[in-house]
Amino acid sequence: MAILTISREYGSGGREIGRRVAARLDYRYADKELLFQDLEKGGPRWVKAARELDEVCPTVWERYDWQYRGYVALVESLILTYAADDRVVIIGRGGSFLLEGVPFCLRARLVAPLEVRIERIMERERLSRVAAERLITRVDGDRACFIKANYGCEWNEDRFYDMTLNTGSLTYNQVEDILAEALGEKERLAAPEARAELALKALAHRLKARMATEPRLFVPTLEVSVQDGTIVVTGIIHNPKEVHLLQEIAKEVCGEQPVRFDLHHRV
Repeated sequence: MAILTISREYGSGGREIGRRVAARLDYRYADKELLFQDLEKGGPRWVKAARELDEVCPTVWERYDWQYRGYVALVESLILTYAADDRVVIIGRGGSFLLEGVPFCLRARLVAPLEVRIERIMERERLSRVAAERLITRVDGDRACFIKANYGCEWNEDRFYDMTLNTGSLTYNQVEDILAEALGEKERLAAPEARAELALKALAHRLKARMATEPRLFVPTLEVSVQDGTIVVTGIIHNPKEVHLLQEIAKEVCGEQPVRFDLHHRV
C-alpha cells in the first residue's frame, strides 16, 4: 500500500523503470496513455487539449485560459484519484509535487549524464546526435517550465524528492531493486489517517476539476483546498447565480461531505 511518483530527465529510463516496478509489485502503471484514456471520458475537447498541452511550457495567455486551467485541474484530479486508489506508479505530470507530504508516497527522480541520454535517444528514436540533443533540451525545458508554471517549484531540485538515482551509473535492474525496497518501507507508513487525508484531497481536486470545466462558470480565482478536514472553495464571483451553481456542483461531487464556501463578489 504505497505510491511511487517518478520525475525523469528525458532519456533517463523513467517509463521503462516505472513499468518494471509496477509489474514486479503488481502496482497500477499511470502514464500518459492511461491519463489520455481517462480524459477521453470527459469528451473529445480534453483529449485534444491533452495532445497540445501535456507537459509542455504554457504561454502566458494559456496560463489564464479557461481550457488550460480546466485541463490541469482534470489531470491533477486523475493523478490524485490514482494515488488514493493505492499501489500505483505515477509517471511525471507534477505527481511528485501534488503528493508532497503524503507519508506513504515515494517521490523519486531519475537522471543520467547528457551524453548517456543522447546515445539512448539516438538509438530509440533513430535520430542524429544533433537532433537527439535538441530534443532532450526541448523536452526537459518544457517539463521544467510546466512544473514552474503550475507549482512554482524548480523541477530539478533534489529537495523535492525522496531520492535521486543516476541511471548512467546504475543499471535499470539496480534502480528497480532500490525503488522496490524503498516502497516496502513506505508501505509501513500507510496509516488509516494518512489514507483518509489523501482520499479527502483527491475528492477536493475532483470538485475543483468539475468546477473548472463547467462552461457556465468563469471564476479565474477559483481554488479548492482542504483545511482542518473540511473542503473549502474560495474565489471571486460575479453574481449570485454562480454561488448557487457552485453549491449544486459541490453537492453533486461531494455528496454529504461538508464543503465550506469563502466567496467574494467582484467590486
